[in-house]
Amino acid sequence: MAMHHIWRLHHFLNVAEQGSFHAASRAINVSQPALTKSIRLLEQDLGCALFVRLPGGVRLTEAGELFRHRAREIEAAWNASLVELKVQTRGLGGEMRIGGGPVYSAVYFPNMLADLRVNFPNLRVAVSTGVGADLLPLLQRGDLRAYAGGIPTEVDGLGRDFITDILYNQANSLFASNQHPLFDGREITPSALLDFPWLSLFSGGLANGKIDRFFEGHGLPAPQLALESHSLQIALKMLVEHHFIACMPMPLAQSYTTLQLREISLEGFQWSIPTGITYHKSSSDFAPIRVMRKFLEKATPFSASS
Repeated sequence: MAMHHIWRLHHFLNVAEQGSFHAASRAINVSQPALTKSIRLLEQDLGCALFVRLPGGVRLTEAGELFRHRAREIEAAWNASLVELKVQTRGLGGEMRIGGGPVYSAVYFPNMLADLRVNFPNLRVAVSTGVGADLLPLLQRGDLRAYAGGIPTEVDGLGRDFITDILYNQANSLFASNQHPLFDGREITPSALLDFPWLSLFSGGLANGKIDRFFEGHGLPAPQLALESHSLQIALKMLVEHHFIACMPMPLAQSYTTLQLREISLEGFQWSIPTGITYHKSSSDFAPIRVMRKFLEKATPFSASS
């Protein structure tokens, strides 16, 4: 593929993302006339219009929507090939952008990133942390090379071009500080938990649903959700110092041993979800992704079949 075609793909994707030639020209530091010419030549090469020009900007045509998906794949494959060549031929690294769910980012990524550093000393890795609902769309668009966390479902709609390697089933349970009044020696019942504030960690829609159904099954109202936090630091502080209760992944709670978090054992509540690493097929043989995948296979606690 000629270099000017790659630049035109890059120009096209930025106009599509920004919604106007003016905003895109500023974002990628290209003059608006040059950007307009680049898109016009691309449309001539493809034999179709990619944008509908509007008074306030542009929107993609039907052909443009179709082309955007393929353009992302082509650009990602091109960038991957450049990084691969630099790694293999000159010892250079380029950049790799990855995403991680809260557990993978906090528990497994630090050592994995150190391992990548040993194998690819000049590779720059950019890490985004969040739930799958936020990061899987970035993976699909090509903004991330891989995502490690809860596995995508049909609702996520990634399609056949993506591979998911399931690594283990992640158990979730209820936790509070070891000094919480619940642990004063009396029997812990579901109704006793309603006397204390609860927090929701990382937009825990699935966890909140499990909690609500559990209490409903005992003829009780849902607990008082006093705090929603995307910050693990804030959540842990509220658990330890302010008698909050939270549903947490067990590997996450167990990794903070100095905080002395304690599981609230309630029969019928503990549940699990499959987790793993998801990436585009074009990244299957990409050396840093292979190393990342191999490390996580060894680091995660047990296989998905356990």
